[in-house]
Amino acid sequence: MVVDLAAALECSVFDLTGQPYTPADRQLEGARIEAERVWRAMMAHPFDGPAVTGTAIVERVAREAALVRDLYGRCDYGGALRRLVDLLPTLHDVTDQRAAYRLMVPVYGVAMGSLLNVGYPAHAWLAAERCTEAANLLDDPVAAGVAAANRARVSAHTGAYSAARAYCDRAGADLEGSDAETASEVRGFLHLARAHHLAGLKDQVAAEDHLDEAARIAAYTGETTNWDLAWGPRNVALWRMAYQLDTGRPHEALLTASGVAVAELPAVRQVYFWLDMARAMVAAERERDAVRMLSTAERVGPQHTRSSTAAREIARGLLRRGLASADLRGLCERMGVTGQ
Repeated sequence: MVVDLAAALECSVFDLTGQPYTPADRQLEGARIEAERVWRAMMAHPFDGPAVTGTAIVERVAREAALVRDLYGRCDYGGALRRLVDLLPTLHDVTDQRAAYRLMVPVYGVAMGSLLNVGYPAHAWLAAERCTEAANLLDDPVAAGVAAANRARVSAHTGAYSAARAYCDRAGADLEGSDAETASEVRGFLHLARAHHLAGLKDQVAAEDHLDEAARIAAYTGETTNWDLAWGPRNVALWRMAYQLDTGRPHEALLTASGVAVAELPAVRQVYFWLDMARAMVAAERERDAVRMLSTAERVGPQHTRSSTAAREIARGLLRRGLASADLRGLCERMGVTGQ
């Protein structure tokens, strides 16, 4: 109860009780338990495993898949992972296999994102591989593009930018000239991903070309929700903002951020925005504003923020600068961050 009160008041347990105490985050601990169960479910249901007699009804499974995707969009990774434990085996038991594969692509994408965002990149890689297998069985270049973006995301997370770029290059080439429904959104998203990878490879000229192409596509398609990409001009602006921060231009990033209608974004995108805003405030030497941005990110997505390496590094850096406000101490306590 004391932990929950401290979180609601945005202070530390020490501020309430006068006693040092490092609490466990119950939601995050639950998410980590479910992560292991999802891993076991994926291992137990390979695509080349024993044949099964399909008994699950597509419509019922589709409703559960939609719920899981919604939980992920609200940054409830624990809730999504908990339901994935049962959903993943059921997907392999659907009567209509092609319909099941089409559901699997976004569902395994949710598994990948949830696992990655709570700190399980190896587990997330298996989910991305399962997503790729489902897309290959569909023989659909659009689904394959989504799967490639998922594989690339895990690769880039570990610093393997060249491999990540290669996945997106191949998928993007397969989509060139395609008039398939949603092909433009996926092609545009692959441009955003490649811009990020090229920034990691220190090729700013090529990265900016991909950002510009993504912006042109987004101006044509407008805002869409297909494949859970949150694709559109707003998302392009978020990626451009992150790119500007990554290349040492915080003031340009803040200018880009000023044009983003944050409230219209899903929570899973909002939390990235507020974490990038915190990075920008640190770079601009506006430490108290950085704490405020971190606190906002935590309110939007507590499981995400408390698992985020970037958030912990920002908080640790603020402590090292001598900032010791009650809200920063509370944040650090909930993220398990010390000043060392």
